[in-house]
Amino acid sequence: MSEPRTSKRTPRWWAKRIAPAAIVVVAAPILLVSCSIPGPKSDPATIAALARDMTADGPESEHVSYVHAGDDLQPRVIYIHGTPGSASDFADYLVTPVPGLEAIAVDRLGFGNSGHRSGGESSFEAQAKAIAPLLVQRDGKWPILVGHSLGGPIAARLAAMYPDRVGGLVIAAGSLDPDQEKPGFGQRLFTSGAIRWLLPQTLDNTAGELKAAKTQTELLALELRKVTCPVIIIHGTADDQVPYVNMAYSKKMLVNAASVETVTIDGQNHFIPWQRPDTIRDAVKKLAEHR
Repeated sequence: MSEPRTSKRTPRWWAKRIAPAAIVVVAAPILLVSCSIPGPKSDPATIAALARDMTADGPESEHVSYVHAGDDLQPRVIYIHGTPGSASDFADYLVTPVPGLEAIAVDRLGFGNSGHRSGGESSFEAQAKAIAPLLVQRDGKWPILVGHSLGGPIAARLAAMYPDRVGGLVIAAGSLDPDQEKPGFGQRLFTSGAIRWLLPQTLDNTAGELKAAKTQTELLALELRKVTCPVIIIHGTADDQVPYVNMAYSKKMLVNAASVETVTIDGQNHFIPWQRPDTIRDAVKKLAEHR
């Protein structure tokens, strides 16, 4: 009679069986939040038809994919998405650009067609340097930057690094205050090394950015005094992802900006670009008129 066959349950054996369940448990809440984001209203075929290019090589940057529309001889407005996200988040602003401006939306490093970097790029400085080649002067005017959510502090970092090459800054629901970076249990689990290796690349990149957010906003605080362009800050009082108090912090820290205007939207949640596009468009128009 043959002896019973034994099976060695190696770490690889356990990983194959546990990983699918772990991904569901950890990623499902993130995916549900992502599915609840309103997103652009334009037809997918129209969005897909938008012109796309890649930044050229530069000594301080990596390739960044971007979508553009409007008159390429006019001054620019550059839209910078949050995390996760991509250039298509701002598709409606390219399908119907603000009159008199060329509209550009970037895929930040680690996302969209700039997603080649494994592990993403959590440094605000590195993200800003990658976008910097798009800061070109047209008709004596430098670009206006629009940053939503985590794109807000990255836009601010870009304006601080290149104050002579930015004509205006719009921060929409921007996460600039280090004291508000207080991850709960779910986010701590999501950003832990034990879980991240199970995640799809885009979510892993997001986890890396969220984990580094407090340190990066602390570094940004030292640079905000270098922002000299006019600034408009837009935030909703019902934002449960980036607290409304970020607005007061940003205004307090932008001590050398040419001007700082705040726009409070009562009862508004985090999704300003899709639910209140006219507010962002009006801010861009106002900055464009006063340059």
